Amino acid sequence: MKIRNKIVMIVIMMVLLLGVASCGTKSGEVSFGNYESIISNETIQEGETVSTFNDVIVALGTATNYLNYDNVTGDGYLEWGTADDGEYIKIVFVGNEVTEKTQNDIYQSIYTTPIGVRGGAWDWVIKQLGYFTFYASSLFGLLGSTHLYWLGLLIMTLLVRTIGWPIYAKTNDMSLKMQLAQPEINKIQEKYRNKKDQASQQRMQMETMELYKKYKINIFGCLMPLLQMPIFIAMYQVVQRFPLTDLSLFTDANVLMNTRFLWMDLGNTEWLLNLPLAILVSVLMFLSQWLTQHRTKSSQKPNQYAGAKAQTSQNTMKYMMYFMVIMMGFISLRNAGIAFYWVIGTSYQLLQSYLSYKNMKKRQDKLRKQF
Repeated sequence: MKIRNKIVMIVIMMVLLLGVASCGTKSGEVSFGNYESIISNETIQEGETVSTFNDVIVALGTATNYLNYDNVTGDGYLEWGTADDGEYIKIVFVGNEVTEKTQNDIYQSIYTTPIGVRGGAWDWVIKQLGYFTFYASSLFGLLGSTHLYWLGLLIMTLLVRTIGWPIYAKTNDMSLKMQLAQPEINKIQEKYRNKKDQASQQRMQMETMELYKKYKINIFGCLMPLLQMPIFIAMYQVVQRFPLTDLSLFTDANVLMNTRFLWMDLGNTEWLLNLPLAILVSVLMFLSQWLTQHRTKSSQKPNQYAGAKAQTSQNTMKYMMYFMVIMMGFISLRNAGIAFYWVIGTSYQLLQSYLSYKNMKKRQDKLRKQF
């Protein structure tokens, strides 16, 4: 059984990694990938063929401006978008074949796009976080014209994590209640384990819901950590995109951002130079996950009703922990700024976890008296 579970988790991890790696571009869409797929006389390599008019239309879709293209001779050029609007592509043809291609503001992905290039509410949030990071990097003007990237990341991360602390505390409180109720939940499940008829299943659900009501467990409380996800995703984008952004977006002054921290450059994207930080990220992440599982396990009393299903669930959580550690370490290799951000965030999370665990016994005793 254990071997089978390991094989299943390995397969799931491989599918996820392959899924991420296989994310490609769409046909008939103005995008970096489709633009790169167009081969001109200038970029052709051995074994390739020059793209034709039909190839370009399939890749980029209908052009915005086709008035300068002669359908008879196949000479001229097509345009997608306008230079004033931002995203712009121009393809030049001679004899129906591409001879030249140019683009402006077409980026490989959102993570390679400077802040402020795109519009919309989501990018407005990212711009505000980037603005805060910029001013925090000079300690809000106290350092004058000196801007330290690591200082901006540090202050932004600590502030956002602190704002999210009430959600973290509420989630821990819900976890404690679940731990107190778990023996009775397991007892109900054991009671109806061999009763698969609809009436028995309904009674099991009703008894479980009554138990939730008794312990004041709101099943929607499990979704509370998701409230933090949008801001964490936005922060991840800020750290990825900030080094690509012209600082004139945040200030009229002519300033430079110092990306050095100790012996490291937080703007570096070469994996070998980022290896020490990536290892630190992996160690801290593993420690955080291991401590969480160990403390949860030690706080639960041995339960005679906990069977193979509970053991399988624990094994699944363990393998997911390994996957998260590997994934974060791999991403950290590619971006020193992200690695530094995760080191700060995970260290802060360890502090949260320690303070929460320190007060857990008192909170458990208080909850037991209530229930």
